[in-house]
Amino acid sequence: MLQRVRAAAALAGPLGLAGLLASTDLEAAAPDLEPFFGAYVGVAEVEDPKTGDVRQRDMDIVIEPYDEDGFMVHWINVTLVDGRRDLPGVERRVQTALFEKADDRDMYVEATAKNPFREREETEPMRGDPVRWASIDGNTLHVYAFVVTEDGAYELQIYDRVLTDKGIDIRFQRIVDDQVLRRIVGTTARAR
Repeated sequence: MLQRVRAAAALAGPLGLAGLLASTDLEAAAPDLEPFFGAYVGVAEVEDPKTGDVRQRDMDIVIEPYDEDGFMVHWINVTLVDGRRDLPGVERRVQTALFEKADDRDMYVEATAKNPFREREETEPMRGDPVRWASIDGNTLHVYAFVVTEDGAYELQIYDRVLTDKGIDIRFQRIVDDQVLRRIVGTTARAR
């Protein structure tokens, strides 16, 4: 099933995303998120397939419950320079994504943080807002992000977090119009 979702997402293009989300067959019982909850620290290699350039990255990941049946993923990536954090050019990136259980589907959709003082903003994919969703397949938490770029092309990011005896292994791909522009492979250990 996962291969079918990935293949369909890669071929969906900007206008086919709505049909993909509506037609994907996900009928299994709701998977258990609890094994994924925790804090993880580790390292990864970031590869640019076009140039062959490989960079080192430190990672901190926190996955925890959100709302009644959703989850939050918070991650910090520190891209190293010559394997070090104390040199000019080190990049630090912090991101958070919230997911709620989809109605009548065995998947999760991105949610916005609840704020009683602000109106909820609608996602506008055709204006470049990312559409994110997640699913669990056995010991793997898959998170997808789909973006329609300014020139009408599409970008698909696939972020797999695979449970291991020690923590979570990371596999990431950034695909733009059928070309893989970035790969990340990493490993983490559960932090205490």
